[in-house]
Amino acid sequence: MSPLVDRYLALGAAALCAGCASLRGPPSEPGSPGMRVYTVGDLSFEVPASWEASGDAGRVLAVHPENRGRLEVRLAGRDFPGEAGCLAQAEEALRAGEASSNVRRHPTTFAGRSGLAMEADQGPWHGWAWAICDGPAQYRVSFFGATPLREDVLAAWTALLRSARVQR
Repeated sequence: MSPLVDRYLALGAAALCAGCASLRGPPSEPGSPGMRVYTVGDLSFEVPASWEASGDAGRVLAVHPENRGRLEVRLAGRDFPGEAGCLAQAEEALRAGEASSNVRRHPTTFAGRSGLAMEADQGPWHGWAWAICDGPAQYRVSFFGATPLREDVLAAWTALLRSARVQR
């Protein structure tokens, strides 16, 4: 074969392998019965095994099988010099994410770390968002459910709150 054909075959094989890896979703392990444990940075959390997950070490998106709920956990794109700066930027990020006037925002803890929480309604969805700080890392977590919130979506939200841990 020609070098050009060899190159295209190699590129095609690499693309196929990359596609197969993305079909498997982000790395996870078994959690509580019916749950999977995912990790973003040093933050681990449980998601129902029936939810379709995608992402990588810096971001996980999990979606309810009937699109009745959505969870996204990600690392902010940069490090922060201190908790005060991290929390100030978290406030800015949450404020920028406001899409409706029915919003409640307040200081909180999530996964045992200081942060801010926001709860809001937007159209047929009810959602929660958290921005938490762990040293120089900032984690952003959002969970949305179609209203009325079904029991299985509320159970996933409860599992998230119960299971979220920073591993440092």
